[in-house]
Amino acid sequence: MRVLCLGLDGADFDLVQELRGQGKLPTIGRLAGRGTFGPLRSTIPAATPTAWSSFLTGLNPGGHGIFNFSTNPNRSLERVESAASRGGAPFWRTLGAAGHRSAFVTVPFTFPPEPLDGVLVSGYGGPLEPAILPAAARERILERHPGLVTAHHPMKERWWENFDGFTQKLLDHVDQIADVCKLAMELEPDLALLCVDFMSADFAGHLGWHRLDPNHPAHRPEEAGDELVRVYQAVDAACGELAEEAERRYGEEPTVLVLSDHGMKPIYWTFHLNRWLEEAGLLRYRRRSLQRLRRTRLDYLAKVDQRLVRTRKPYGRAFDRLPLPAAPEDRLFADIDFGSTRAYAFGYGGQLFLGEASGALGDAGLERELVAALEGVRHPATDEPALEVHRKADLYHGPFVHKAPDLVLLPRDERLHIDASRWGWEQPFDRHEQLDPAHAYGYSGHHSLRGILAAAGPGIGEAPLPEGAEITQLPATLLALLGVDASLDGAPLDAILDREGTREKVTVATTAASEESVYDEDEEAAMLERLRDLGYE
Repeated sequence: MRVLCLGLDGADFDLVQELRGQGKLPTIGRLAGRGTFGPLRSTIPAATPTAWSSFLTGLNPGGHGIFNFSTNPNRSLERVESAASRGGAPFWRTLGAAGHRSAFVTVPFTFPPEPLDGVLVSGYGGPLEPAILPAAARERILERHPGLVTAHHPMKERWWENFDGFTQKLLDHVDQIADVCKLAMELEPDLALLCVDFMSADFAGHLGWHRLDPNHPAHRPEEAGDELVRVYQAVDAACGELAEEAERRYGEEPTVLVLSDHGMKPIYWTFHLNRWLEEAGLLRYRRRSLQRLRRTRLDYLAKVDQRLVRTRKPYGRAFDRLPLPAAPEDRLFADIDFGSTRAYAFGYGGQLFLGEASGALGDAGLERELVAALEGVRHPATDEPALEVHRKADLYHGPFVHKAPDLVLLPRDERLHIDASRWGWEQPFDRHEQLDPAHAYGYSGHHSLRGILAAAGPGIGEAPLPEGAEITQLPATLLALLGVDASLDGAPLDAILDREGTREKVTVATTAASEESVYDEDEEAAMLERLRDLGYE
């Protein structure tokens, strides 16, 4: 059996359903007609590193420990996260132990690369230039594509100056990654599983929703465009080509799954969580700090300042009395006075932490008060309750629960984006009418929980996707298709499988998550700058 697992990154269920009904996504349409199609629930938070880490390991975030692109330094050593800091075992190890060869192409959070029985091309969430294993594959792939990147960075390439040009780069990247997949098939005549992610679809969603949606607050009729649809169509076409190539090369019909790691909704309003906490008297910003010295000759002073404000309760207020320059408006994490802060937001997807230095962590009464107050926040347009609030204990289990947020906020209206930035916003709610790359990253779309799964071919029955199907279940499902059983948090989606027979039980060693960064200081600084540009830090 040959299995293709093809990622339409960030593809939104409702939009795909609409386009499928219009006949604009024929590959997904064929899969849905012959097998299964439905919404695939992402992780909470629906963040790229979190969702793909659950896809790779079959574990909930408390089991693999990745909640964001970088760690909350109050809960772990400060670093940019990577595959080395993830717990669990990527399921290519299980495949290899069962004698199956695999290829993983630009799947996010696969750097640093790990040797496997097959081919690995690292993806988003690492260096822009992918790492490729083995050496023979690297030589062959880079010979064909010498300028290969994991994804085109929209801020670095100043997308707002020429959106048509940037869209063309996204479309060209789809073709390029599809060709890399064909090279992987050529290099691996015994390939059992090919996994790939097309990151272009995610960036098209972040950047293009206001051009597609005439009701978007930032929509301008003279700037209307279907770039988001065109990228979805390009990936759909690439998936069809890869299925055809696999059948031609291997002489058998492949089993094809098309998935997304999360959905993508237009942003109509933004809820600035740290601003709300500040107004509630639960968060205090410093008036003075040494964070302006970061990455200067006096960088060591900024690091000392950061450590003290996070660990010494009186430090922030005492430092404010000194005759020093004011903290910048674009505040860094260490510009929060943690000794006086009882709750703060960090990372993507509505993550809220109780204050450590202030002694609020573990305060059950404060947690109850926060839940009640946040559930009472009203939607700016409808005056209905705006937020769902979930407690850590209800979401996560495993060895890394200590890294998890204490509460996670989800919008009841998915057009509401929950923001953790530390800018000096005037009020908690903003209508998202201006797309300013300097302040709000220029994004008009954001991640949501409902992605997609479409699947058909040998081993897949004609059955509806079970309600509540999750991305965490896909590793066990892919293993089951190939006759392998593994003990993972996510059980296989047996309702869509029609293969009978026993599954070989395979156990592999799990990785002890490293506390050390795989990047040097300059690399970390560059990656953090890119992540802040993209709104993730």
